Order: sequence, then C-alpha cells, then structure tokens
Amino acid sequence: MEFIDVVHGRRMVRRFDQRPVPREKMDRILDVGRRGPSAGFAQGVDFLVLDRPDDIAAFWQITRHPESGWDLDDIAAGPTVLVLPIPDPAHYLARYSEPDKIAFGLDDPERWPVKFWEIDAGMAAMLMLLAAVDEGLGAWFFGIDHGEHDLLIRFDVPEGLRPIGIMGFGFRADDERPSGSGSKRLRRPFGEQVHRGGW
Repeated sequence: MEFIDVVHGRRMVRRFDQRPVPREKMDRILDVGRRGPSAGFAQGVDFLVLDRPDDIAAFWQITRHPESGWDLDDIAAGPTVLVLPIPDPAHYLARYSEPDKIAFGLDDPERWPVKFWEIDAGMAAMLMLLAAVDEGLGAWFFGIDHGEHDLLIRFDVPEGLRPIGIMGFGFRADDERPSGSGSKRLRRPFGEQVHRGGW
C-alpha cells in the first residue's frame, strides 16, 4: 500500500469484528510505534497492551461512568486489543542529565517549554494508527473521562504515570461505517489552513 493511501485510509473506527488480532500483526504495529521520534533518543514511551477478553472487560467496567458511560452495544462491538501509550518523564530527565545534553538545562521537568514525552507518545500513537491501516485493521484513539486511577492500579502501572489516551485495534465490523465528527464536518480548505511566509 502506498503511504498516501495509508494516510487517506486512516480514520477512527468504532465498530469491530470480534475476531482476535493475530499477535504478529499487533507486534508489528507496536514496533512501528516504538520507532517514533524520541527527544534525545530517550525512548521514554511504554505501551500497556490489553488483548485478553478478561482484561478488556475489566477496562470497560472500570472506565464506564455509572451515569453517562459507554453504551453496552458499543462495548460489545469494541476493539479486541487496547493499547495505552504511557510516557515516562523520568527517561527524558535522565537522558538530559547526561554529559552531552546537560547544557540544555532540561534535567528539570519545569524547564521543558513543551513536554516532549507527551508529544513523543502522541507521535507513537499516530504511527500506530497508520500502521493499523497498513495491516488491514481498524483503529480508534479515545480518552478516558472516568476511572483512570483505578484502571492504572488494576494493571500495575507505576505510580505517577498516566496514558495520553487509549488506542483500540481490531478488524472492522461488516456494518462499520464512518461516524463521529469527521463524517459530518467538511475538512478545512488547504489554503485556509496552510500559511506560507506569515499568517
């Protein structure tokens, strides 16, 4: 598949066939994600993979808001693999404390004008969304608005770390159709969004 076709084929998929994703497919996607840009080559993004039915059920149970939570039909057609991209600032601070980086003064997290660990995690996530298309899978990036603390405890995530979001992967359901804002709103014109030489 040509790269431009991968990019044009990428969209958020919210309904999945419940066939398991072969581990080798998922491992290729994860390997693409871990090869994303990394400030100082700190490699400070980890990936928590939930691919067993009981772990996925626990995810939905813990993160489902009691009043406005996930629709049960959506859960039933949910992704068969969930991945939490989790940046760890400690890797970046340690890397920028080394002799070749210490002059930048970025051994203190407050001195980073932009938290590159979060940006690197976002770039890893984007690469994985594209890799999913190349692997013939659907993918969905979404956030958690309930139960994150309990979720991290349930899966033994070290204290102080949190995901930038959740990624769902799986085979698209036969009845899956574009949904969400991207299916209802027009893309902004190129000339309106791109500013050459000034705004």
